[in-house]
Amino acid sequence: MTPIAHSRLSSGAFTLDGALLAAPSGAPDEALRAAYQALAMDYPKFHKMDRAAKLAMLVAEPVLRVARDRGADLAEGTAVLALSRSGSGSSDVEHWRVRQDTGLASPAVFVYTLPNIGVGELTIRHGIHGPSLCLMTDGPDSAESVMAARLLRKAPRVRWLVCLWSDIFAAHFEAQAVLFGPDEGLTNQADATTLFPSTP
Repeated sequence: MTPIAHSRLSSGAFTLDGALLAAPSGAPDEALRAAYQALAMDYPKFHKMDRAAKLAMLVAEPVLRVARDRGADLAEGTAVLALSRSGSGSSDVEHWRVRQDTGLASPAVFVYTLPNIGVGELTIRHGIHGPSLCLMTDGPDSAESVMAARLLRKAPRVRWLVCLWSDIFAAHFEAQAVLFGPDEGLTNQADATTLFPSTP
């Protein structure tokens, strides 16, 4: 099964359906900033987010633009499935460092120790009120991920589904997002065994 749109973001390449959007390189902060600039986003809150939330928002942005161009009702007709291996691990480490150094908890850091904060930021930016789900998994195409995608598609009024894999820890990061539309199945066992295309 082929999604309507597929984006990838990792060090050196940011693509939409195989077409290069940017070639972000360097440390994660520099690479994420380059991807943000390539999308010409105007979203000041982005700069206050942690790396994991930034990565999730950036990789989802191109496919959500495709959904909007195709007339998707992002507010009520769209569901989001967010998947990650490391979750909020990077912010957890920073939160603990601040606690160790000062004995205090920084609210600005603490809020990003929630693994679902990235999908929360994403739904706020795009006004998505449909169901969303955040799962921790070893890889993007686990059996649990596919089952969760099918369940979201069965939700009342859901016609569009964004599946998001984003993982960042230390200097390593990788992310993918796919968009499934009204005519894509995912409701039966035979519809799909994977969510993300295996080729770059």
